[in-house]
Amino acid sequence: MMLRTAVLRATIPARGIMADRRRRLLATIRPDKQQQQPQQQQQPQLAGVKSAAEALREQTAALHAAAATSSTASAADAHTHDNCQQQQQQQKGLEQSIRDFLKSTRQRPRAGLKADELLVKCPVCSPGKPRRLAYMAHLNTTSGAFVCTGCFEQGPWEKYQTLASSRNFQNSIPKGKRVTEPAPFEFADATLMKLQQNLVRHEEIFAALTGNEKGQLRLRPDVLARYGVGLGFANPDEPEVTDLEALANGSDHTAPCLVFPRTAFRTNSFIEASSSSSSSSSSSSSSSSGGSGNGSNSSGSRSVSGLSSILRDTRTALRTGSFIEAEGAADEAPAFRVVQLKMVGWHTPDLELFFPVDGAQPGLFGFHVAQPTAGEDVILTGHELDALAAFQATGIPAVSLPRGPYQLPLDAMRALERFERVYVWLDDDHQGAEAARQVARKLGVDRCLVVSTRGANPLGPKSASIALACGADLQQLLDDARPLRHDKVLDFSALREAVKFEVTNPDLIRGVESKDLPGWNACFKGLRPGELTILSGATGCGKTTVISQMSLDFCRSGVSTLWGSFEIPNVRLATRMLGQFARRDISRAPDEVDYWSRKFERLPLYFLKFHGSTQPDAVLETMRHAVYAHDVKHIVIDNLQFMMSMQAKGLDKYDAQDAAIATFRRFATDENVHITVVAHLRKDQPSSDADINSVFGSAKVTQEADNVVILQRYGGASSRIRCVNILKNRFDGTLGKVFISYDADAMSFHEIPAPRRRKDAKVVKPATAAAAARLSMADRIVAEAEMHDALDDGDGVDASASGSHGR
Repeated sequence: MMLRTAVLRATIPARGIMADRRRRLLATIRPDKQQQQPQQQQQPQLAGVKSAAEALREQTAALHAAAATSSTASAADAHTHDNCQQQQQQQKGLEQSIRDFLKSTRQRPRAGLKADELLVKCPVCSPGKPRRLAYMAHLNTTSGAFVCTGCFEQGPWEKYQTLASSRNFQNSIPKGKRVTEPAPFEFADATLMKLQQNLVRHEEIFAALTGNEKGQLRLRPDVLARYGVGLGFANPDEPEVTDLEALANGSDHTAPCLVFPRTAFRTNSFIEASSSSSSSSSSSSSSSSGGSGNGSNSSGSRSVSGLSSILRDTRTALRTGSFIEAEGAADEAPAFRVVQLKMVGWHTPDLELFFPVDGAQPGLFGFHVAQPTAGEDVILTGHELDALAAFQATGIPAVSLPRGPYQLPLDAMRALERFERVYVWLDDDHQGAEAARQVARKLGVDRCLVVSTRGANPLGPKSASIALACGADLQQLLDDARPLRHDKVLDFSALREAVKFEVTNPDLIRGVESKDLPGWNACFKGLRPGELTILSGATGCGKTTVISQMSLDFCRSGVSTLWGSFEIPNVRLATRMLGQFARRDISRAPDEVDYWSRKFERLPLYFLKFHGSTQPDAVLETMRHAVYAHDVKHIVIDNLQFMMSMQAKGLDKYDAQDAAIATFRRFATDENVHITVVAHLRKDQPSSDADINSVFGSAKVTQEADNVVILQRYGGASSRIRCVNILKNRFDGTLGKVFISYDADAMSFHEIPAPRRRKDAKVVKPATAAAAARLSMADRIVAEAEMHDALDDGDGVDASASGSHGR
């Protein structure tokens, strides 16, 4: 036992030595196994260092990428800057080219209703026109493109230069004088303020506009001030206003009239910056002098904000550079300015005057209320008071048509292009509904909504101002506005209200009535759009005189008329119509020609420049242009045989005439206008026995027509009496005869009672004055005419009648 223990003790040191050697050998041969545990402890530290290195590498790559992007962006910015500079240089070159060319052609460009647009002469249709009617082309000062609202010629600047270089523009500027554009007419602030304060001080009119009682319009004073409505005093006997001071102060022979200012963009001189800067300085000096006068005017407890101050507050961020505005122009200059004043009589609504009359920049009432940027809504009304009511009730800018409630000039169309949505709010009657559809088609049916004031109530108020006075909810009426339906697709739901309206209100669907011939109204019920009328009669019975007188009658009621005289030259026709308009032979009073010409010129009357044989296609194209450009609603063709002469022979001339009538019939329906065609009677039948089959041509002429009228003499050849025989009336079937008598002094016909039948009339000379007094005027005229014929036949009957009749 002791021996075994000793052996074990002796072997322990040897085992320890061997184990130590084994560990050393293993450390030499497999060091990873020996260091595995320390490396496992160092792994978290190595992972952290690795992630930091990767982050550093990513940051470095991002910095390199940002540097590359920055260099690329810098290169792009430099390229964009170069392009901008190049575009600016091109724009300046275009501006200088336009400026130099307008100088060389001696034009005086005018400002349009768009900030980047000028009115220049059309190179196609302006030669031969007076200066105030020659500037019909709208020139875009940014692109150089132009379009003419007179002949619809359009194209780029190069085309304008080519066409204008081949035309000789007749201008009143002498060649020896330097061509400079005159400074635009500026209304003094004191005068505008005086007109506005006149309205505030006039108790009766101001209460009628702003009061809340029955019959008052309920307009707020701040709305009147925002639009700049004033009160002036004009002489009803004067054709125009020449003195603004007299308009503001009045006199013993003047009548009160509402003053509605028309505004437009403020633009300075285009041709020379020096003249524009001088004009702006002069206008600013006048404004400052007017401003001092404004402070002295007071109206007691009432105060009014001047329109000039409102225009200064309505500034624009749009700047067009030196091309339109002069260099160095003040940044605080108002964006808009007053360009024209419209005066409407308060007690005499027929009184309508403008100042200035000629050469005024196109403008709209309420144009300054809308912002100059695109994308807004606007309300288009037919009257100024309707625009005030619509703006007050809805807060949407409202403007009114410049030429009455039924015409939308092309200048106004271009001014409304910047609005995304247009609410067409015209009178809610038969004529207003037709005009609203026409306006919506011209502006684009996709962006127009038509407002109906009456809605489902046919007896409701027909305009926005009357609706506001009646306490109606105008905002609800605006929300109920609907777009136009497609013209060719209808169902009964679209016709139901119209049918009900016609059945329950037959008097409200009558057309425009004649003021000269009330008997004509009893049969025809007025002039309605979409119809074709055939007026026939023997040669020399007065067809042209009758239809020219009636067309003037309708023009006075606001019906835009286009006259196509293929038999009589336009100058002679216009001379006759001017005499009918003045109710006297103006050749006997040459000093009154200018007076009546200015009044006559305000009528919506236009003439076709055709004479003699003309192709119907050319006539139709011109008619279509007149309907679009001037909102023509009545077209006169005088006469059919002259227009179609020598275009066909034999039986083919009847086919050609039938084709022309069918074309007119289709045009009247599609364009919703009334066409009156003058036609001759057949030569093989006396005019006294004429009937509906006596019209020259085939039966298609009278079949296509809605109305057929034959003008016949009543009495002898020298009788002044005519019979208007209505043989067809497709509207309600009413037929009859209207007797008229020609007045040589007034150069027109007037209606007379129906004379007794011819077989009952006795051709005798009254023995006493009492017997003569018992005869009616018509009987005396017939008796005198027949006695005159008897003298011509040698019967020896005394007569004193003078034979004078219209054509």
